[in-house]
Amino acid sequence: MTESKKPARRTFLAGLLTGAGAVAALSRGARPAAARAEAPAPAPAAPVLYRRTEDVERYYRTLYR
Repeated sequence: MTESKKPARRTFLAGLLTGAGAVAALSRGARPAAARAEAPAPAPAAPVLYRRTEDVERYYRTLYR
């Protein structure tokens, strides 16, 4: 790479990072006071990931014998 391209690339990357930071800062933005004052919605009930059925109990009994 030539010496003349290095500064141009650095300024491009610096501008790109600055732009990304500005977009991130603006996306957070100021929200109306009414939106911040609302109570959070109740969390939905957690899904049941595992149920101990008779088949499962029978399987575990065979493991420990």
